[in-house]
Amino acid sequence: MRRTVCALAALLVAGCSSGPDDVLDAWKAAGESPSGFSDVGEKLPGGKCHAGKVSGLDATVCVFDNEEKAKAAEDAGWKLVGNTVGSSVASGKTVLVIADPRKEDPSGRRINTLVKAYQKETR
Repeated sequence: MRRTVCALAALLVAGCSSGPDDVLDAWKAAGESPSGFSDVGEKLPGGKCHAGKVSGLDATVCVFDNEEKAKAAEDAGWKLVGNTVGSSVASGKTVLVIADPRKEDPSGRRINTLVKAYQKETR
């Protein structure tokens, strides 16, 4: 009985923490194509970040120690977006920064789809 309870507790803890791989898997499940994601260090202050491309867009996913630190880093994400169309969104202990410097998504629909899949995974 005790082993079962411990195993269930471990699964609950593991299920509550989304990292970059979980976000990439969520995008793949939504029919998107993430590629070239690699560790880029602390691209946002206090975060452990991975960056790459997803469906032609630049994306950075950063994981923080807690939700408050992630929310505080959301504004810094807008600096990564720069003068292009994009988004910086905190959800749970992660921040997604997505930018379209090559104007691949003029309607913003792809960005919206990626943000929704990210939020669904990280809540």
